[in-house]
Amino acid sequence: MIAAADISKQVWTEEELQSLPEDGFDHEVVNGELIVSPKNNFMHGRICSRLLAALMTFNREHRLGVILDSSTGFWMRNRNCRAPDVSFIPKMRLEQLRFDPRARTFFPGAPDLAVEILSPNNTRSEIDDRLRDFFSSGTRLAWLINPESNSVEVCRSLTQRQLIGPGGEL
Repeated sequence: MIAAADISKQVWTEEELQSLPEDGFDHEVVNGELIVSPKNNFMHGRICSRLLAALMTFNREHRLGVILDSSTGFWMRNRNCRAPDVSFIPKMRLEQLRFDPRARTFFPGAPDLAVEILSPNNTRSEIDDRLRDFFSSGTRLAWLINPESNSVEVCRSLTQRQLIGPGGEL
């Protein structure tokens, strides 16, 4: 007979997550476990920067909401804390939630747009788990950017997806 070990997952508080040291790693909480990932490579940073600049310019002209980078934490409904590479929250949603954009807290829910830039070591299961968290917590659109294939998977839900190849437009 095999005895099951009683492994209890930690319930992380925002204070605990924010007090983690700047150790050169990205931190998220998934199913009660602290997930530590190394910083990203040059290509990843370049894609993020270009996308952030384009979205910031468009948002500045139209005053639609807030564009955020990968250092922003979002509390999912299941208490996972996710940090997409790029995200957007519309002004109307901030107002509905009475969330002050100057707050020094994580956002209560997922961004309306969540962008992930894939790395070669990302598994489909891991990406699907992220999408499940995002869509169950308020995301309306997710972009999965694959630098290796020069493509973007546009996801409007877990099942409604469209692949855009080289030369396509978002």
